[in-house]
Formats: sequence, C-alpha cells, structure tokens
Amino acid sequence: MQKVIALLLSTLFTAICLVAMSKAAHATAPPGAVVGWGTIETFGKDIVTPPDVLNGVSGTAAQISASNRHSCAIQARTGAVVCWGKDDNGQATPPDDVNGIFGTATDISAASDHSCAIQAGTGAVICWGADDWGQATPPDTVNGILGGAVDVSAGARHSCAIQAGTGIAVCWGLDAQGRATPPDAVNGALGTATEISARGYHSCAIQAGTGHVVCWGQDPYGEATPPDAVNGVSGSATRVSAGHFRSCAIQAGTGSVICWGSGYLGETIPPDEVNGVSGTATEVAVGNGGHSCAIQAGTGSVICWGAPNNQGQATPPDAVNGVSGTATAISAGRDHSCAIQAGTDSVICWGYVGNGEATPPDVVNGASGTATEIAAGGFHSCAIQAGTSSVICWGRNDEGQATPPADVSGVRGTAAEIAAGGFHTCAIQASSGSVICWGANKNRQSKPPRTVNGVAGTATDISAGSGHSCAIQADTGDVICWGRDVAGASTPPDSVNGESGTATQISARGHHSCAIQAGTGNVVCWGEDIYGQVPVPDSVNGVLGTAIDISVGSRHNCAIQAFTGEVICWGDDGLGQVTPPDDVNGVLGTAAAIATSDSNSCAIQADTDIVVCWGRDVYDRLMPPDAVNGVSGTAAKIDGGGSQTLAIVALPEPAAWLAQSAGFALLCIVHRMRARTLRR
Repeated sequence: MQKVIALLLSTLFTAICLVAMSKAAHATAPPGAVVGWGTIETFGKDIVTPPDVLNGVSGTAAQISASNRHSCAIQARTGAVVCWGKDDNGQATPPDDVNGIFGTATDISAASDHSCAIQAGTGAVICWGADDWGQATPPDTVNGILGGAVDVSAGARHSCAIQAGTGIAVCWGLDAQGRATPPDAVNGALGTATEISARGYHSCAIQAGTGHVVCWGQDPYGEATPPDAVNGVSGSATRVSAGHFRSCAIQAGTGSVICWGSGYLGETIPPDEVNGVSGTATEVAVGNGGHSCAIQAGTGSVICWGAPNNQGQATPPDAVNGVSGTATAISAGRDHSCAIQAGTDSVICWGYVGNGEATPPDVVNGASGTATEIAAGGFHSCAIQAGTSSVICWGRNDEGQATPPADVSGVRGTAAEIAAGGFHTCAIQASSGSVICWGANKNRQSKPPRTVNGVAGTATDISAGSGHSCAIQADTGDVICWGRDVAGASTPPDSVNGESGTATQISARGHHSCAIQAGTGNVVCWGEDIYGQVPVPDSVNGVLGTAIDISVGSRHNCAIQAFTGEVICWGDDGLGQVTPPDDVNGVLGTAAAIATSDSNSCAIQADTDIVVCWGRDVYDRLMPPDAVNGVSGTAAKIDGGGSQTLAIVALPEPAAWLAQSAGFALLCIVHRMRARTLRR
C-alpha cells in the first residue's frame, strides 16, 4: 500500500515538473490569434469567427474592431485590413488603399454600416461602406490632402478623428444632436484631444493636457454627460469608450472603470474586479447591445458585465480570461518593447507584434547570437550583434529602414552606435566614426551632412526622430541636425551648436530634440512645442538642477536629475507619461537610465536595476517581462523608440543565477531517479 501511494505521489510530482518546465507550450490560442465570442450570425453572416489569415492558422492580428454586423482587423506583419460579416453596404470590403494592395493601416474602426482606417505612411483617413450622410467621406483636414490623423473612430452615421500634428478633434457625417460637432474643449479653440471614441449617437474624447473626458451629441440617458470622477472636477481619465446610450472611462491615477448613461441592465455598474474594489483596468470597450468588457490590470484577464448575455457576449472564453528575468539595456518604440536579458544577452520583446518588430531574430535573441546595443523605431527595431558588431534589424521594411547597408551590416563595416527613427535608421560606423543612414529620405533625414558623414567630420552620438536626425560631432561636441525642420527641430540653438556651447548627449523624437549641454549639464530643447515639451523645467535646466540622462518622446521628455537621480518629466501628460511613479521620482527610489516613447516612459531603477514603466498601457507597454521587471532579472541599459521599449538585461548574482537555472531541474532529476527505484 505504501508503495502504491509513493508511486501515485511520484506520478503527480512528475506531472508538476513537466507543467512547470513547459507551460508556455500549452496555450489555448496561439499568440496574436483573434478570439471572438457572442452572436455567431447576423443576417446570415458569421461575424464572430475570424478568417484563417487572422485566427492563427495562416496569420494573426495587430488590432481588432467589432461592430453590430461586421468586424475588421489589421493583419499582423502585413498591416492589411481584413473584414468579415455583413457586407450589404461594402463595409466589409476594405479598399486597396488599406487592404495591402496599394497600402496598409495603423488604426481601424468598424461601425454599423461603414468602416474607417488610418493609412500607414500617410496618416490619411480612408473610409468605406454606407455614405448616405457623408460618414464615409472624411474631410480634407484628415484625408491626406491638408492633414492626416492619429486616431479614428466610426459611429452610427458619423465618424471622428484626431488630426495629426494639431490634436484637433474633427468629425463628419450626420450632425443630429451635434454628434459631429466637437466642442471648443477639443476642437482646437480651447483645447485638443489625445483619444476619441464615436459610437452610436454621441462621441467622447480625452482632452490633451488635462485628461478630462469631454462628450457631445445625443444625451437622453446622460451618456454624453461624464461624471465628476472623470470630467476634471474630481478626476480625469486615461481611456474612454462611447457606446449606444452609455460610456465608460478608466480613471487616471486609480485605474478604476467609471461608466455612465443607460444602466437599467447593470451595464454602467462595472464589477469589483475592475472598479477599484478588488482590481482595476488598463483597457475598456463598450458594446452596442448592453454589455461592456475591460482588461484587468495586473492579470490581463478579460472581465465583462451587463446584459443581456443571451449569446454569451459577456462571457469571455478561457483563451482570454485567465510572469522571468532582468535587463541591461532597454529601448521604447511605438507599440512594443524590447530588452537585452541579463546573463544571456538575449533580446526579449513584448507588446504589439503586427509587423514583427517585437520578434527579434535568432541572431540576437539568444538562439544563435546576442546584442550589445538596441534601438526601437516607429515600426521596426535594430540591434548591434555581440561579437561581430554587425547591425541587425527586423520589423516593418517598406522604406528599407530594416535593411542595413554593407557599411554597417558586417560586409564592409560594423557599427558602434545605432538609432531608429519613424521610418529611417542611422548608425555610427565603428572604424571611421562616420554617420551612415538608410530608409525613408523624403526630408533628407537619411542624408547626413559632411560634418558628420566622414568627409569633414565624424560623430560620437546619434539620434533619429520622425523626419529628422541629430548627431554630436566628434572633436568639437557641436550638435548637428538634418532633415525636416518642423518648428526648428533640425536647427539646434547656439547653446549646443558650437556658437556658445556644445553637448555631451542628444535625443530626438517626433518633431523636437533635446541635448545635455557640455560643462554645465543643463538640458536644452528645441523644435515643436505644442504640448510644452520644449521649455525645460528649472529642476534640470540649470536654475535648480541639471541632468545626467535625457530621453525625448513624441510629445514629452524625461531626464534624470544630477546628484539626486530623480526622474523629471515634462510635456503632454494626458496619459500619465510625465508623472513618474514613486519608485523612480525620489520618494521610494531613483533611476539609473530613462527611455520615452509616444505616450509612455520607462526607467531602470537605481540600486535594483528593475525596469519601471508608466503612461499609456496598450499592447502591454507598461508590462516589461519577468526577465527585466525584477521577478527573475534586472536591467543595465535603456533606450526609447516610438511606443515600444528595449532593454539589455543585467548580469545576475552568480548564486541567484545558479539557483534559478539549476535548482528546479536538479530537484526533478533527483525525483525521477527516486521514481525509477520505486518502480523496480
């Protein structure tokens, strides 16, 4: 009997060993696969089951939008828009401009009878489907003629977008109850917006700078009257979603889901798991029927509520309703993050993988090689391979930004520094110090001048923005910039261009740049100043303090204050990206390195080397993997990109490394030897 019990226990422990050592192989759905639930058919069309090009069979998705009668997604890797479901008005037939034939998309929104997307590369809003009220005919201000967009949302018979560059909310289509007439608070008269949501017969937006939720349009149930908790009276918001007769937002600071409007079926009463009682949320989506769903902070679990639930629309499947290392370098890009793992030098990425930018190749991910430097761009990433110093790039390559030339790829030369911009890349050649650039060159951002390209000078530091590039000239320390000169982004001031001062560090992103002045340590910024990102605060501009590290984001900046190590940020704080947590702001800890992206920031905490992130949390931007978040490792270097982050993992203590890598395996081996003895 004792032997039987021992054998049973042995079998159980064996199973535990197998599960613990290979649990990643037991996912119920492949990473990136689209999962749908709820009403299967509408008007004879399956609107829930995505096609193979999205469900993991032959492809996956980067973004998804579900409507009453059809759904659309942006296919991963290709960026092509794919739609399925009811197509009586052509709403499920995306045009060639975004379906991959002539162009792709970066944002997608599906409404009842029409759909809209933002074309990749141009930012132009493209709409298709029903157009009886002009809802599928975006105005020149966002259709690419006079401007593009950064966010788009389709409503019942109207559509809205946020104009690129200005942040102005623009709407078109049926204007009943003023749903297509955004108020002064977000239309540019008194303010602008960072996020917009149009669904049903009203619209909501988050005001830039304040985070206040502003709504307009039909309001019979109070759906366009946000409560004090998010309208600026007693709180603000980081996310907002407008649905038929109701709206929901995620409160800034707390992460609690707040809903308002029609709620007779409980749809405006989010459960404790996301309302702040026992949990909070990072994303929220309001359905058109009577249910809402949110992604729980910390767990990533999908939580749904409301009624009716007759089709299971409020019951997410197991595939979505359900953490190992540290880093020595980190870089933040657009929608993904990457790090170099401590101890292994493997590149670890997380977040959006639509173009493959978060999936480093074997030559740098530890399989057949590692890296010493990393850089994350808008939709691509690059690294300098350890041992060879060759530049390796991956991700989107429509402008050749992920194809390094022979001068730095190891054929004719290698690299010492790397910088990835929106659609171009620059490196400093190891042997000569010359700046080499490739990729998009519409604004001559990939054409470095003679002063740094090796003809009349070389460089010691390099940084790439959206349409411009900057470098620090070797020998002189002068800041040299080239490319698009929006608001003087490529015209460094006298304080760092050699006239009255030079620089030791440079950082460029979006349409502005910052540098640390040599000798003084003062931070100096120039270029576009829509969100207050150019006027440097006294804490790092030399009045009350200086800086030892600087990182520029699209609309905000962060620096590490000299002597204190505190993280100081300024600029757009609509999503909390310039409000560093106590872990690095000097209250509970300080920072050793800093990286910023489009709308979030990350830092390596001093003393612990743990990666800490804050700001907008989409595609898990604020969730660095265990390899660098302190669970199983820390970080030594950090750098920022568009909306992703990269890090190089720090080397752990030998004892800890041995315990992590061998402890559990040894225990299982000893157990298996004991099991064999029992079975004899």
